[in-house]
Amino acid sequence: MSPRPPRRGRPAAPGKAGHKLHLPPSGLAKEILAEVERQEAGGASGPAGEGVAATASAPPLGPNRIFSFAESLERRAAPVPQAPPERPESWVTFELAGEHYALPVARIQEITRAHGITRVPHAPPPVRGIANLRGKVLVVVDLRLRLGLPPAAAGERSRILVVSARERSLGLLVDAAHQVVGLLPSRIEPPPPDLMDERSAYLLGVVQLDDSLVIALDVDQLLLVPEEDANPSPSEAGGPP
Repeated sequence: MSPRPPRRGRPAAPGKAGHKLHLPPSGLAKEILAEVERQEAGGASGPAGEGVAATASAPPLGPNRIFSFAESLERRAAPVPQAPPERPESWVTFELAGEHYALPVARIQEITRAHGITRVPHAPPPVRGIANLRGKVLVVVDLRLRLGLPPAAAGERSRILVVSARERSLGLLVDAAHQVVGLLPSRIEPPPPDLMDERSAYLLGVVQLDDSLVIALDVDQLLLVPEEDANPSPSEAGGPP
């Protein structure tokens, strides 16, 4: 008896050998084609209809099926909302006792030379005195004293940063003013937790700028003086003008 010729069957579906393609019972043509490509790439998973929920959902039922189907298409076509791009914020950098600090430009009205500061008896620490700003009295706060740094005499590089706080203008005496820089908020890293307490609430964070670290300050917290700082030491009370 001659051997039986091999049976000719339907050509195997493309993909891995032995894998069957399971088509969803319904859906849009592009969804069915996407499911075929997915199965060809990774192999069919489970019996027909399984693993398809991610690409094709069951047809809507009920009397509102037409509207439900239209709404489902609109939801699929709706663009995914994206977060707005991060914008840099402007900060003014300045110097105190050799360290670099920064305040937001939005809170600084102007920068003037540190001339004509007059001492005021019984002024609350760390007030350095008052100055004449175009006919108006400007209270000047010594940031060295406020931050617990040793007092120093005002020099040629000293500046007064006129800031706005609680709808009034106040002066902050610094050793020198440097430049305006643009910083992304994400670049400002929070200060180490072990350095934070109620006396250091004015610290917003630190940022690496060129070859130095810049300390970002909170204007409002900077002008709130803790009770324990209300009584200055003799060196602070009689610091240089």
